[in-house]
Amino acid sequence: MPIAITILVLAIILTVYIGRNKEKKKKLVTWGVATIVAIAPLISWIAGILFGMDEGDGFIGFTVMVYSFILLEVIGFALVYLGIFKRMVK
Repeated sequence: MPIAITILVLAIILTVYIGRNKEKKKKLVTWGVATIVAIAPLISWIAGILFGMDEGDGFIGFTVMVYSFILLEVIGFALVYLGIFKRMVK
């Protein structure tokens, strides 16, 4: 689990570094892709494992893992959608 947390922190730091000094649309796309590729799987896995160990039931951990993954993937797709199709008002 420490490896997953380390990879998650590195992915967030890399996304912040890539997104600096960019316009808002590119930041939204960058954060959306990072959420879809790295953040959603890692956060859902960590949350599922921790919750499953706390409750003592693997099925509850798996359910938390699946639902959080789907929720975070939808958020990532929404960020990419907003980054691609949002009009910039000047």
